[in-house]
Amino acid sequence: MRTFAAFIAEDRAAFIDGFLHGKQISDFKDDRGNKMRDIVLRERLEKYDPRISDVYKKSSGYVHFSDMAFFSSVCVKDDYRIEFSVGLPLREEANGILLEGADAVIHYTLLEYRLLQAVVKSKERVDRNPNPSEVD
Repeated sequence: MRTFAAFIAEDRAAFIDGFLHGKQISDFKDDRGNKMRDIVLRERLEKYDPRISDVYKKSSGYVHFSDMAFFSSVCVKDDYRIEFSVGLPLREEANGILLEGADAVIHYTLLEYRLLQAVVKSKERVDRNPNPSEVD
């Protein structure tokens, strides 16, 4: 979402400069005049990837230790016993969640790659013609 913000920033140069100097992305506006909070970025990115909202909500749940994260760490052992596990060693039952997370990382790495290809192509055009003539 952070890379995408650079594409939709109201002032791209100011955004990139501010970002590189540690300024919060939510301090900037998009090209529609909205502050670039996560919800704005997520909703705009849905046009390119409809899965983003679901993945964002799930991953945020783990980051902020929501009920989803809590219940993923609990395992029923028998009628009167549960097991709570945090850290290593991982339980076999956690493999599904880990694989889902790995799939999301791969998916969004490829999406980031596609976004950055637009930057590469733009740079190549500038490199081929660094002094474009003015067109009236």
